[in-house]
Amino acid sequence: MNVCKELGIDRRKRIEMDINFKSKLQNDWLGLCTGDTTSIEIDISRNQTFYEQMLTLAHELVHAKQFLNEEYPSEKEAKSLEYDLFGRCFPWKLTEKS
Repeated sequence: MNVCKELGIDRRKRIEMDINFKSKLQNDWLGLCTGDTTSIEIDISRNQTFYEQMLTLAHELVHAKQFLNEEYPSEKEAKSLEYDLFGRCFPWKLTEKS
């Protein structure tokens, strides 16, 4: 949700977004996003560490924003934003030991 808020896609109504974690994706991809202005489906490969899965999810959520805004899916934009989004939006406080 933090990444969605950061990308401005958290306030949209009538959007269906499904995020699935799968044991294997086609072509050994790490993630895949498909959709349009009303429906998004994101698949994330479980064949990576938890943090890599979250980084991949940030990347794919950039593609979700592109689909929702009727923009051409830009791999360059998704790649350039994934680390920053992950770093700023991941709930790091939940990983700290008390």
